Amino acid sequence: MAGSARKKRLLRSGGTGAAVAAVLALLVFLSLLSDRYYLRWDLTKSKQNSLSAETINVLKNIREPVQIKAFLVDGRDGTRKVEDLLAAYRYHNRQVDYTVIDPTRNPSEARRYDVTSEKTLILEGYGRSQTVKIPDEQKITNALHRLMESAPCRVYWLGGHGERSFEGKEPEHLMSLADALETENCENTALNLMRGEPPRDADVIIVAAPEKPLFPEEIEWLDAFLADGGRILLLLEPFRDGGLGPFLRRHGIGIGDDIVVDPFSRVMGGDYLMPMVGDYGDHEITKGFDLTSIFPMSRSLDVLDAEETSSGEAVCLAYTSEDSWAETDRAALDEARVEVNATDRKGPLCLAALVETAGPGPNSGEGVSGEAAEKEQAVSENGRLAVFGDCDFASNQFLSVAGNQRFILNTFRYLAGKSDFITVEPRRGRLESLTLSRSQGRIFFLFPVVVLPALVLLAGVWVWMRRRPK
Repeated sequence: MAGSARKKRLLRSGGTGAAVAAVLALLVFLSLLSDRYYLRWDLTKSKQNSLSAETINVLKNIREPVQIKAFLVDGRDGTRKVEDLLAAYRYHNRQVDYTVIDPTRNPSEARRYDVTSEKTLILEGYGRSQTVKIPDEQKITNALHRLMESAPCRVYWLGGHGERSFEGKEPEHLMSLADALETENCENTALNLMRGEPPRDADVIIVAAPEKPLFPEEIEWLDAFLADGGRILLLLEPFRDGGLGPFLRRHGIGIGDDIVVDPFSRVMGGDYLMPMVGDYGDHEITKGFDLTSIFPMSRSLDVLDAEETSSGEAVCLAYTSEDSWAETDRAALDEARVEVNATDRKGPLCLAALVETAGPGPNSGEGVSGEAAEKEQAVSENGRLAVFGDCDFASNQFLSVAGNQRFILNTFRYLAGKSDFITVEPRRGRLESLTLSRSQGRIFFLFPVVVLPALVLLAGVWVWMRRRPK
Protein backbone atom coordinates (compact mmCIF):
# COMPACT_ATOMS: atom_id res chain seq x y z
CA MET A 1 0.00 0.00 0.00
CA ALA A 2 2.80 2.44 0.95
CA GLY A 3 4.62 1.75 -2.33
CA SER A 4 1.45 2.31 -4.34
CA ALA A 5 0.78 5.68 -2.62
CA ARG A 6 4.35 6.81 -3.23
CA LYS A 7 4.03 5.85 -6.88
CA LYS A 8 0.84 7.87 -7.20
CA ARG A 9 2.52 10.91 -5.60
CA LEU A 10 5.45 10.61 -7.99
CA LEU A 11 3.11 10.40 -10.99
CA ARG A 12 1.12 13.38 -9.74
CA SER A 13 4.29 15.41 -9.16
CA GLY A 14 5.66 14.42 -12.54
CA GLY A 15 2.45 15.47 -14.25
CA THR A 16 2.49 18.82 -12.48
CA GLY A 17 6.14 19.38 -13.42
CA ALA A 18 5.44 18.52 -17.05
CA ALA A 19 2.51 20.94 -17.11
CA VAL A 20 4.66 23.73 -15.65
CA ALA A 21 7.41 23.01 -18.17
CA ALA A 22 4.89 23.04 -21.03
CA VAL A 23 3.47 26.39 -19.90
CA LEU A 24 6.96 27.88 -19.60
CA ALA A 25 7.89 26.59 -23.06
CA LEU A 26 4.69 28.08 -24.47
CA LEU A 27 5.41 31.45 -22.86
CA VAL A 28 8.96 31.47 -24.22
CA PHE A 29 7.68 30.56 -27.69
CA LEU A 30 5.03 33.30 -27.59
CA SER A 31 7.62 35.80 -26.38
CA LEU A 32 9.97 34.98 -29.25
CA LEU A 33 7.09 35.06 -31.71
CA SER A 34 5.80 38.41 -30.46
CA ASP A 35 9.25 39.93 -30.89
CA ARG A 36 8.88 39.70 -34.68
CA TYR A 37 5.14 39.47 -35.24
CA TYR A 38 2.98 41.97 -33.46
CA LEU A 39 0.44 44.71 -34.01
CA ARG A 40 1.03 48.41 -33.38
CA TRP A 41 -1.44 51.13 -32.56
CA ASP A 42 -0.50 54.79 -32.38
CA LEU A 43 -2.91 56.41 -29.94
CA THR A 44 -1.26 59.88 -30.02
CA LYS A 45 -3.34 62.62 -31.58
CA SER A 46 -0.51 63.86 -33.82
CA LYS A 47 0.53 60.28 -34.78
CA GLN A 48 4.05 60.87 -33.48
CA ASN A 49 4.84 57.17 -33.51
CA SER A 50 3.64 56.48 -37.05
CA LEU A 51 5.57 56.60 -40.30
CA SER A 52 4.48 59.03 -42.99
CA ALA A 53 2.59 57.89 -46.06
CA GLU A 54 5.64 58.76 -48.20
CA THR A 55 7.86 56.46 -46.15
CA ILE A 56 5.35 53.61 -46.34
CA ASN A 57 5.25 53.98 -50.13
CA VAL A 58 9.04 53.68 -50.26
CA LEU A 59 8.93 50.59 -48.04
CA LYS A 60 6.40 48.95 -50.36
CA ASN A 61 8.98 49.07 -53.17
CA ILE A 62 11.72 47.28 -51.24
CA ARG A 63 11.96 43.75 -52.64
CA GLU A 64 15.40 42.70 -51.37
CA PRO A 65 16.70 42.33 -47.80
CA VAL A 66 18.06 45.50 -46.23
CA GLN A 67 20.08 45.15 -43.04
CA ILE A 68 20.52 48.20 -40.81
CA LYS A 69 23.34 48.27 -38.28
CA ALA A 70 22.44 50.86 -35.66
CA PHE A 71 25.39 52.09 -33.60
CA LEU A 72 23.63 53.31 -30.47
CA VAL A 73 24.90 53.67 -26.93
CA ASP A 74 22.58 52.01 -24.45
CA GLY A 75 20.92 54.44 -22.06
CA ARG A 76 21.77 57.63 -23.98
CA ASP A 77 19.16 60.24 -24.86
CA GLY A 78 17.43 59.45 -28.11
CA THR A 79 18.57 55.81 -28.31
CA ARG A 80 15.15 54.43 -27.50
CA LYS A 81 13.54 56.79 -30.01
CA VAL A 82 15.80 55.56 -32.83
CA GLU A 83 15.09 51.92 -31.93
CA ASP A 84 11.34 52.58 -31.98
CA LEU A 85 11.71 54.24 -35.38
CA LEU A 86 13.63 51.27 -36.79
CA ALA A 87 11.05 48.90 -35.33
CA ALA A 88 8.38 50.81 -37.23
CA TYR A 89 10.29 50.32 -40.50
CA ARG A 90 10.59 46.58 -39.83
CA TYR A 91 6.92 46.40 -38.92
CA HIS A 92 5.88 47.71 -42.35
CA ASN A 93 8.34 45.63 -44.37
CA ARG A 94 9.97 42.44 -43.08
CA GLN A 95 12.70 42.81 -45.70
CA VAL A 96 14.06 45.62 -43.53
CA ASP A 97 15.76 44.38 -40.37
CA TYR A 98 18.11 46.00 -37.92
CA THR A 99 20.73 45.15 -35.33
CA VAL A 100 21.68 47.46 -32.48
CA ILE A 101 25.43 47.65 -31.79
CA ASP A 102 26.85 49.58 -28.84
CA PRO A 103 30.08 51.15 -30.18
CA THR A 104 31.49 51.52 -26.65
CA ARG A 105 31.22 47.77 -26.08
CA ASN A 106 32.03 46.71 -29.64
CA PRO A 107 34.74 49.12 -30.86
CA SER A 108 35.95 46.58 -33.41
CA GLU A 109 32.57 46.64 -35.15
CA ALA A 110 32.58 50.45 -35.11
CA ARG A 111 36.08 50.46 -36.60
CA ARG A 112 35.06 47.93 -39.23
CA TYR A 113 32.30 50.25 -40.49
CA ASP A 114 34.37 53.41 -39.95
CA VAL A 115 31.86 54.69 -37.42
CA THR A 116 33.27 57.50 -35.28
CA SER A 117 30.15 58.76 -33.54
CA GLU A 118 27.10 57.24 -31.94
CA LYS A 119 23.66 57.45 -33.53
CA THR A 120 25.09 56.29 -36.83
CA LEU A 121 23.22 53.86 -39.07
CA ILE A 122 24.79 51.70 -41.76
CA LEU A 123 22.22 50.51 -44.28
CA GLU A 124 23.24 47.57 -46.48
CA GLY A 125 21.24 46.21 -49.37
CA TYR A 126 21.05 46.00 -53.16
CA GLY A 127 24.83 45.55 -53.19
CA ARG A 128 25.39 49.03 -51.76
CA SER A 129 25.56 50.74 -48.41
CA GLN A 130 24.48 54.10 -47.06
CA THR A 131 25.46 55.92 -43.88
CA VAL A 132 23.00 58.00 -41.88
CA LYS A 133 24.11 60.17 -38.98
CA ILE A 134 21.74 61.59 -36.37
CA PRO A 135 18.94 59.53 -37.92
CA ASP A 136 15.37 60.66 -38.37
CA GLU A 137 12.59 59.41 -40.62
CA GLN A 138 13.48 61.61 -43.58
CA LYS A 139 17.15 60.63 -43.57
CA ILE A 140 16.45 56.91 -43.19
CA THR A 141 13.77 56.87 -45.90
CA ASN A 142 15.91 58.75 -48.39
CA ALA A 143 18.84 56.45 -47.59
CA LEU A 144 16.61 53.47 -48.40
CA HIS A 145 15.62 55.24 -51.60
CA ARG A 146 19.26 55.75 -52.52
CA LEU A 147 19.99 52.06 -51.95
CA MET A 148 17.44 51.24 -54.63
CA GLU A 149 18.76 53.87 -57.04
CA SER A 150 21.07 52.63 -59.75
CA ALA A 151 23.60 55.48 -59.96
CA PRO A 152 24.30 58.79 -58.19
CA CYS A 153 23.66 62.10 -59.90
CA ARG A 154 26.63 64.30 -60.65
CA VAL A 155 26.65 67.96 -59.70
CA TYR A 156 29.32 70.28 -61.08
CA TRP A 157 30.04 73.60 -59.38
CA LEU A 158 31.39 76.24 -61.74
CA GLY A 159 34.53 78.03 -60.50
CA GLY A 160 37.13 80.49 -61.68
CA HIS A 161 35.11 83.71 -61.37
CA GLY A 162 34.95 84.21 -57.60
CA GLU A 163 32.00 81.89 -57.07
CA ARG A 164 30.98 80.79 -53.60
CA SER A 165 32.87 77.71 -52.41
CA PHE A 166 30.89 74.51 -52.00
CA GLU A 167 33.59 73.15 -49.69
CA GLY A 168 34.07 76.16 -47.42
CA LYS A 169 32.79 76.39 -43.85
CA GLU A 170 32.44 80.17 -43.69
CA PRO A 171 28.91 81.53 -43.25
CA GLU A 172 28.73 82.76 -46.85
CA HIS A 173 29.93 79.48 -48.33
CA LEU A 174 27.71 76.65 -49.60
CA MET A 175 29.10 73.54 -47.93
CA SER A 176 25.81 72.87 -46.12
CA LEU A 177 24.00 72.82 -49.45
CA ALA A 178 26.63 70.50 -50.94
CA ASP A 179 26.22 68.17 -47.93
CA ALA A 180 22.46 68.22 -48.40
CA LEU A 181 22.93 67.23 -52.05
CA GLU A 182 25.14 64.31 -50.99
CA THR A 183 22.27 63.02 -48.88
CA GLU A 184 20.31 63.03 -52.16
CA ASN A 185 22.83 60.58 -53.61
CA CYS A 186 24.69 63.26 -55.56
CA GLU A 187 28.42 63.72 -56.05
CA ASN A 188 29.81 67.26 -55.96
CA THR A 189 32.68 68.16 -58.30
CA ALA A 190 34.39 71.43 -59.20
CA LEU A 191 34.09 72.59 -62.81
CA ASN A 192 36.27 74.96 -64.81
CA LEU A 193 34.78 75.78 -68.19
CA MET A 194 37.99 77.51 -69.28
CA ARG A 195 39.38 74.03 -69.84
CA GLY A 196 36.61 72.88 -72.11
CA GLU A 197 32.98 72.00 -72.43
CA PRO A 198 30.91 70.61 -69.54
CA PRO A 199 31.36 66.86 -68.85
CA ARG A 200 28.79 64.70 -70.56
CA ASP A 201 27.86 63.03 -67.29
CA ALA A 202 26.86 66.33 -65.67
CA ASP A 203 23.30 66.17 -64.34
CA VAL A 204 23.24 69.70 -62.92
CA ILE A 205 25.68 72.62 -63.15
CA ILE A 206 25.52 75.13 -60.30
CA VAL A 207 26.75 78.67 -60.83
CA ALA A 208 26.91 80.36 -57.42
CA ALA A 209 27.28 84.15 -57.39
CA PRO A 210 30.17 84.76 -59.81
CA GLU A 211 31.96 88.01 -59.00
CA LYS A 212 33.70 88.32 -62.36
CA PRO A 213 32.09 87.98 -65.79
CA LEU A 214 32.28 84.64 -67.54
CA PHE A 215 34.12 84.51 -70.85
CA PRO A 216 31.92 84.43 -73.94
CA GLU A 217 33.14 80.90 -74.71
CA GLU A 218 32.02 79.74 -71.28
CA ILE A 219 28.56 81.21 -71.76
CA GLU A 220 28.39 79.44 -75.13
CA TRP A 221 29.23 76.17 -73.35
CA LEU A 222 26.39 76.78 -70.90
CA ASP A 223 24.04 77.63 -73.76
CA ALA A 224 24.95 74.44 -75.59
CA PHE A 225 24.63 72.41 -72.39
CA LEU A 226 21.13 73.76 -71.84
CA ALA A 227 20.16 73.15 -75.46
CA ASP A 228 21.26 69.52 -75.11
CA GLY A 229 18.83 69.00 -72.25
CA GLY A 230 21.19 70.03 -69.45
CA ARG A 231 20.10 71.46 -66.12
CA ILE A 232 21.53 74.67 -64.61
CA LEU A 233 20.97 76.24 -61.19
CA LEU A 234 22.04 79.87 -61.13
CA LEU A 235 22.34 81.82 -57.87
CA LEU A 236 22.90 85.56 -58.34
CA GLU A 237 23.62 88.49 -56.08
CA PRO A 238 22.51 92.13 -56.37
CA PHE A 239 24.54 94.26 -58.79
CA ARG A 240 26.66 91.26 -59.90
CA ASP A 241 25.45 89.07 -62.73
CA GLY A 242 28.65 87.43 -64.01
CA GLY A 243 27.90 88.77 -67.49
CA LEU A 244 24.97 86.37 -67.73
CA GLY A 245 22.28 89.01 -68.33
CA PRO A 246 22.01 88.53 -72.13
CA PHE A 247 22.18 84.73 -71.71
CA LEU A 248 19.26 84.81 -69.25
CA ARG A 249 17.29 87.21 -71.40
CA ARG A 250 17.53 84.84 -74.35
CA HIS A 251 15.90 82.25 -72.13
CA GLY A 252 13.05 84.41 -70.90
CA ILE A 253 14.37 85.72 -67.59
CA GLY A 254 15.32 89.33 -67.05
CA ILE A 255 17.40 90.49 -64.09
CA GLY A 256 17.04 93.90 -62.51
CA ASP A 257 20.06 96.00 -61.54
CA ASP A 258 18.59 96.58 -58.12
CA ILE A 259 18.09 95.24 -54.63
CA VAL A 260 14.72 94.31 -53.17
CA VAL A 261 13.46 96.34 -50.20
CA ASP A 262 10.64 94.91 -48.14
CA PRO A 263 9.50 97.03 -45.14
CA PHE A 264 7.19 94.18 -44.13
CA SER A 265 10.27 92.12 -43.16
CA ARG A 266 11.31 94.82 -40.71
CA VAL A 267 7.91 94.65 -39.08
CA MET A 268 8.51 90.92 -38.51
CA GLY A 269 11.87 91.55 -36.82
CA GLY A 270 14.09 91.29 -39.89
CA ASP A 271 15.95 93.79 -42.00
CA TYR A 272 14.22 95.67 -44.81
CA LEU A 273 16.80 94.18 -47.20
CA MET A 274 15.78 90.68 -46.15
CA PRO A 275 12.50 90.01 -47.95
CA MET A 276 10.39 87.15 -46.65
CA VAL A 277 8.54 85.09 -49.21
CA GLY A 278 5.30 83.32 -48.49
CA ASP A 279 3.69 83.64 -51.91
CA TYR A 280 4.80 81.03 -54.42
CA GLY A 281 4.06 80.45 -58.07
CA ASP A 282 1.97 77.57 -59.34
CA HIS A 283 4.52 74.88 -60.16
CA GLU A 284 5.45 71.33 -59.22
CA ILE A 285 8.39 72.72 -57.19
CA THR A 286 6.16 74.78 -54.95
CA LYS A 287 3.14 72.48 -54.86
CA GLY A 288 1.96 72.22 -51.27
CA PHE A 289 4.85 74.37 -50.09
CA ASP A 290 3.64 76.45 -47.17
CA LEU A 291 6.87 77.54 -45.47
CA THR A 292 8.26 81.05 -45.50
CA SER A 293 11.59 81.55 -47.26
CA ILE A 294 14.02 84.33 -46.40
CA PHE A 295 16.21 85.99 -49.03
CA PRO A 296 18.93 88.18 -47.46
CA MET A 297 19.66 90.88 -50.04
CA SER A 298 18.17 89.73 -53.31
CA ARG A 299 17.87 91.27 -56.72
CA SER A 300 14.60 91.14 -58.62
CA LEU A 301 13.93 88.93 -61.63
CA ASP A 302 11.54 89.45 -64.48
CA VAL A 303 9.65 86.83 -66.43
CA LEU A 304 9.63 87.83 -70.09
CA ASP A 305 7.06 87.05 -72.72
CA ALA A 306 7.78 83.80 -74.54
CA GLU A 307 7.62 85.65 -77.86
CA GLU A 308 10.74 87.62 -76.92
CA THR A 309 12.83 84.56 -76.15
CA SER A 310 14.24 81.46 -77.77
CA SER A 311 13.06 79.21 -74.95
CA GLY A 312 9.76 78.22 -73.49
CA GLU A 313 7.68 80.30 -71.16
CA ALA A 314 9.42 81.12 -67.89
CA VAL A 315 7.52 80.93 -64.62
CA CYS A 316 8.08 82.80 -61.41
CA LEU A 317 8.47 80.57 -58.34
CA ALA A 318 8.55 83.11 -55.50
CA TYR A 319 7.03 86.55 -54.99
CA THR A 320 7.68 89.27 -52.43
CA SER A 321 4.89 91.20 -50.72
CA GLU A 322 3.01 94.06 -52.39
CA ASP A 323 4.75 96.53 -50.05
CA SER A 324 8.19 95.74 -51.45
CA TRP A 325 10.01 97.54 -54.23
CA ALA A 326 13.19 97.20 -56.29
CA GLU A 327 15.61 99.89 -55.13
CA THR A 328 18.04 101.10 -57.80
CA ASP A 329 19.64 104.02 -55.97
CA ARG A 330 22.90 102.50 -54.70
CA ALA A 331 24.03 105.81 -53.19
CA ALA A 332 20.89 105.94 -51.06
CA LEU A 333 21.45 102.33 -50.00
CA ASP A 334 25.00 103.11 -48.93
CA GLU A 335 23.63 105.94 -46.77
CA ALA A 336 20.86 103.69 -45.39
CA ARG A 337 18.24 105.94 -47.02
CA VAL A 338 15.67 103.86 -48.78
CA GLU A 339 12.38 105.13 -50.07
CA VAL A 340 10.28 104.17 -53.01
CA ASN A 341 10.31 106.61 -55.93
CA ALA A 342 8.93 106.78 -59.42
CA THR A 343 11.78 104.83 -61.02
CA ASP A 344 11.53 101.88 -58.65
CA ARG A 345 9.46 98.85 -59.57
CA LYS A 346 6.85 98.05 -56.97
CA GLY A 347 5.97 94.63 -55.60
CA PRO A 348 5.12 91.89 -55.74
CA LEU A 349 8.51 91.12 -57.26
CA CYS A 350 9.84 87.83 -58.55
CA LEU A 351 12.89 86.42 -56.70
CA ALA A 352 13.14 82.97 -58.30
CA ALA A 353 12.22 81.79 -61.78
CA LEU A 354 12.46 78.68 -63.92
CA VAL A 355 12.36 78.08 -67.64
CA GLU A 356 12.43 74.91 -69.71
CA THR A 357 14.04 74.89 -73.11
CA ALA A 358 13.19 72.64 -75.99
CA GLY A 359 15.14 69.37 -76.21
CA PRO A 360 17.88 68.73 -78.76
CA GLY A 361 15.42 67.67 -81.38
CA PRO A 362 12.19 65.86 -82.24
CA ASN A 363 11.91 62.34 -80.94
CA SER A 364 9.18 60.45 -82.67
CA GLY A 365 10.30 57.11 -81.29
CA GLU A 366 9.24 55.43 -84.52
CA GLY A 367 11.46 52.60 -85.60
CA VAL A 368 13.36 52.62 -82.32
CA SER A 369 12.82 50.25 -79.48
CA GLY A 370 14.35 48.89 -76.32
CA GLU A 371 17.51 50.39 -74.91
CA ALA A 372 18.04 52.63 -77.94
CA ALA A 373 14.60 54.16 -77.46
CA GLU A 374 15.29 54.83 -73.78
CA LYS A 375 18.60 56.47 -74.64
CA GLU A 376 17.00 58.64 -77.30
CA GLN A 377 14.24 59.59 -74.91
CA ALA A 378 16.79 60.59 -72.28
CA VAL A 379 18.72 62.92 -74.57
CA SER A 380 15.56 64.53 -75.89
CA GLU A 381 14.48 65.84 -72.47
CA ASN A 382 14.01 69.55 -72.09
CA GLY A 383 16.76 71.67 -70.65
CA ARG A 384 15.92 73.35 -67.34
CA LEU A 385 17.27 76.61 -65.98
CA ALA A 386 16.43 77.83 -62.47
CA VAL A 387 17.53 81.29 -61.38
CA PHE A 388 17.49 82.83 -57.90
CA GLY A 389 18.09 86.51 -57.29
CA ASP A 390 20.00 85.71 -54.10
CA CYS A 391 22.78 83.30 -53.18
CA ASP A 392 22.92 84.02 -49.45
CA PHE A 393 19.61 82.28 -48.80
CA ALA A 394 21.32 78.95 -49.67
CA SER A 395 24.54 79.71 -47.74
CA ASN A 396 25.76 77.94 -44.62
CA GLN A 397 24.34 80.79 -42.54
CA PHE A 398 20.82 80.81 -43.94
CA LEU A 399 20.17 77.40 -45.48
CA SER A 400 18.53 76.00 -42.35
CA VAL A 401 16.47 79.13 -41.74
CA ALA A 402 12.72 78.81 -42.26
CA GLY A 403 11.89 76.99 -45.51
CA ASN A 404 15.11 77.88 -47.39
CA GLN A 405 16.58 74.38 -47.53
CA ARG A 406 13.36 72.75 -48.58
CA PHE A 407 12.80 75.35 -51.30
CA ILE A 408 16.26 75.03 -52.84
CA LEU A 409 16.21 71.21 -52.57
CA ASN A 410 12.78 71.02 -54.16
CA THR A 411 14.15 73.12 -57.02
CA PHE A 412 17.24 70.95 -57.33
CA ARG A 413 15.20 67.75 -57.34
CA TYR A 414 13.06 69.11 -60.13
CA LEU A 415 16.11 70.10 -62.14
CA ALA A 416 17.75 66.70 -61.63
CA GLY A 417 14.53 64.78 -62.16
CA LYS A 418 14.64 63.51 -58.58
CA SER A 419 11.26 64.71 -57.50
CA ASP A 420 10.50 61.33 -55.94
CA PHE A 421 12.73 62.09 -52.95
CA ILE A 422 10.62 62.90 -49.96
CA THR A 423 10.56 65.52 -47.28
CA VAL A 424 9.12 64.43 -43.97
CA GLU A 425 8.09 67.20 -41.67
CA PRO A 426 8.91 66.41 -38.02
CA ARG A 427 5.88 65.80 -35.89
CA ARG A 428 5.73 67.86 -32.78
CA GLY A 429 3.40 66.73 -30.07
CA ARG A 430 1.24 69.43 -28.59
CA LEU A 431 1.15 69.86 -24.85
CA GLU A 432 -2.50 69.99 -23.91
CA SER A 433 -3.82 70.70 -20.46
CA LEU A 434 -6.09 68.17 -18.72
CA THR A 435 -8.97 69.78 -16.87
CA LEU A 436 -10.98 67.56 -14.49
CA SER A 437 -14.35 68.25 -13.02
CA ARG A 438 -14.79 68.05 -9.25
CA SER A 439 -16.34 64.57 -9.41
CA GLN A 440 -13.61 63.31 -11.79
CA GLY A 441 -10.93 64.70 -9.50
CA ARG A 442 -12.54 62.94 -6.52
CA ILE A 443 -12.48 59.64 -8.40
CA PHE A 444 -8.83 60.09 -9.42
CA PHE A 445 -8.00 60.69 -5.73
CA LEU A 446 -10.14 57.98 -4.07
CA PHE A 447 -9.29 55.08 -6.41
CA PRO A 448 -5.48 54.94 -5.96
CA VAL A 449 -5.38 56.38 -2.43
CA VAL A 450 -8.37 54.69 -0.76
CA VAL A 451 -9.97 51.97 -2.88
CA LEU A 452 -6.87 50.05 -3.98
CA PRO A 453 -5.23 49.96 -0.49
CA ALA A 454 -8.59 48.94 1.03
CA LEU A 455 -8.94 46.06 -1.44
CA VAL A 456 -5.43 44.85 -0.61
CA LEU A 457 -6.21 45.09 3.12
CA LEU A 458 -9.47 43.16 2.76
CA ALA A 459 -7.74 40.47 0.70
CA GLY A 460 -5.11 40.09 3.42
CA VAL A 461 -7.77 39.80 6.13
CA TRP A 462 -9.66 37.21 4.08
CA VAL A 463 -6.52 35.09 3.58
CA TRP A 464 -5.66 35.35 7.31
CA MET A 465 -9.12 34.22 8.30
CA ARG A 466 -9.02 31.25 5.93
CA ARG A 467 -5.63 30.07 7.17
CA ARG A 468 -5.99 30.68 10.93
CA PRO A 469 -6.16 27.52 13.04
CA LYS A 470 -9.69 26.45 13.92
